[in-house]
Amino acid sequence: MSDQQQSGHHRHDGSIKETFVSLAISFVMALVFRSFVVEAFVIPTGSMAPTLLGAHMDFRSDQTGYEWAVNPWYPSARGQDVPAGIQGGTNVANPSVTDPTTTTGYNQEPLRRRGRARGHVTPPEIKRLRAGDRILVQKYLYELFPPSRWDVVVFKNPELATQNFIKRLVGLPGEQIWIVDGDIFARAVSTRDGGDPVPEGDWTIQRKPHSVQKSLWRLVHSSEYSPLTPERDGRRWFQDPWRGPDWLTRDRRTYRNDTSTPSTLSWDDTNWPIWDWVPYNEFPTKVNSRVEQFPVADLRLRAGIEPDGPGLSAAPTIRARSHEFQAFLDDSGAVLRMRPEGATEWQDLATGDFGGFAPGRVTNIELWHADQALTLVVNGSVIAEAEYDWSPIARLGFSTIAEGEAFLDPDVRSPALSSAATYRPAQPALRWEFDGSALTMHRVGVDRDLFYEPAQSSPMRASRPYSVATLEPDHYFVLGDNSPSSKDGRLWDTIDEAIALQIDPTEGVVHRKLLLGKAFFVYFPAPKMLLDRIPIPDFGRMRLIR
Repeated sequence: MSDQQQSGHHRHDGSIKETFVSLAISFVMALVFRSFVVEAFVIPTGSMAPTLLGAHMDFRSDQTGYEWAVNPWYPSARGQDVPAGIQGGTNVANPSVTDPTTTTGYNQEPLRRRGRARGHVTPPEIKRLRAGDRILVQKYLYELFPPSRWDVVVFKNPELATQNFIKRLVGLPGEQIWIVDGDIFARAVSTRDGGDPVPEGDWTIQRKPHSVQKSLWRLVHSSEYSPLTPERDGRRWFQDPWRGPDWLTRDRRTYRNDTSTPSTLSWDDTNWPIWDWVPYNEFPTKVNSRVEQFPVADLRLRAGIEPDGPGLSAAPTIRARSHEFQAFLDDSGAVLRMRPEGATEWQDLATGDFGGFAPGRVTNIELWHADQALTLVVNGSVIAEAEYDWSPIARLGFSTIAEGEAFLDPDVRSPALSSAATYRPAQPALRWEFDGSALTMHRVGVDRDLFYEPAQSSPMRASRPYSVATLEPDHYFVLGDNSPSSKDGRLWDTIDEAIALQIDPTEGVVHRKLLLGKAFFVYFPAPKMLLDRIPIPDFGRMRLIR
C-alpha cells in the first residue's frame, strides 16, 4: 500500500472518529441546554386562557369572522382529566356556542334558549381537539435573577409534585397580597420571630407594565366584527352596543355623524353589561345564569377618528366606581382627568402633546383605564399617563354596596360579601363626546382587563369580595389569567406530602424551590387542521409571552 493510500486511509478513520466525537458533544450539549438553559413544555389546561391555550376546540363565526377557542366538553375513557381527542358525535347535547363579539355572554339566559336569539355558531357533530400551545421556558433563570411580578412562571404543583403548573406571579416574598375588585394590592410585612405579620407600609396597587397590559386586554366588542346580517327569521337578533342621536352606521362597521354640533355616542350598558366572562369556559349544557359574574371597570376604549373638517374635539369617557375618567383632545393638546360622579368640575391629572385631528385622516385613539391609572395612546404611542391612588378600603367603598364595620374587619367572615351582587349593580358606562366637525368612526372597540375573582374557598379567609395572603421569605403567590376557571393560590388547600416534608408545608403558595423557570416564548402554537386531518403550524400565533 502506498504512502498516499495509507495517508488517505488514516484521514478517513480520523474523519469518522471526529464525526462521532462531534455528535457526542452535540448530544451532551443538547442535554445540558435542555436541563439547564431552555426546556419545552406543553400547556395542558385552560387556566391561562386566552393568554396560553391548553387542549381546546376552535370556532369561527360565519357572521362576524371572529375566531376563538373553547375548552373541551367531553372526557376520554381514561378519565375526567383527559379530554377526548374527538369532541362531539351523536350524543352532543345542545352544541351551540356563543360568538363573543355579538353578545357579552352570560346574560342571565340559558345558552340553549338563546341560540337563535343571539349570535351563535353550531359546530359539526364531530369536532377534533387541538393540542395545547408549546412553550419555551428559561430554566434556572431565577438562580441568577429574582422572579419579577407579572412573570409567567412554570413550577411544581404544591398539591401534586409530579405535575407542572403554569401561572402568573403576582405576589413576592415578604408581602401581604390583597385581591380587591379584580386588582392586586400589596404591602410589606414583617414576620420576625414567628409571630403574626406586622405591616411595614401602606397598601399600594400593583400596576402592570404596558407590555403586559397590552397582552391582557380581552375583547368585549369591536365594530370590525359586527355581523353581516343582524336579522334572522324576520326578527333582529343582534343589537348594536352603541347609541346616539344623529349617529348612523355604515354596514354596521363604521359610525357616522353629519353634524358639527356637540354629539354623544353612548354604550348600551343595559343590553351589553361588561362582565368577567371568558369565552373559553363556555360549556353547552350549563345554565349560564348560575355562573358567578363580576362587573369589570378596567377597560380600554378605542376608535379611529376621521373628521370632515378642522376644529374637532373628542372625549372618550368611562364612568365606573362612582367616578368619571376622561381623555379630552382638541387642537390645543390632550388632558387626562377625573371627577366624582355627579360633580361638575374636572380634576386634571396629566397633559400630553397632541397636534389636533387632521381633516380626512384617521387618528387612532385609545383610552386605557386599568390598575387605577389612565393612559392615552394616539396612533400607537403613549402621549399622557396619570395615576390615582385609592386604598383597598376606599376602592371597595367605591366599587361595592357593602357597608358597616364588619366589612372592614379582616377577621370577620361574611358569606353575603363573597357574591358578585355585592358589587355595585350599575355597570360601567361608556361614551364618546365630539364637537366641532362631522366625522366618521372606524374600528370602534371596547376591551376589558383580566379580573382576578375572589376565591370561594381557600386558606386565605376568602368568603369576602376580596382575598388576603401573607407571604413568608421564599414564598410566591400565583394566579391564572383565566381566573374563573383556574385552581391557583386562591384555592390550594392541601400540600403534597413530599413537598411538605422536604420543602415547606405552607398551603396556598409556591416555594422558591418549586419554581422551574420563566415561560418566555410560544414556539409551536396549537396547529390548525387542514381537511380535519393534516396539522398545519399556526405560525401567526408564535409570540413572546407577556
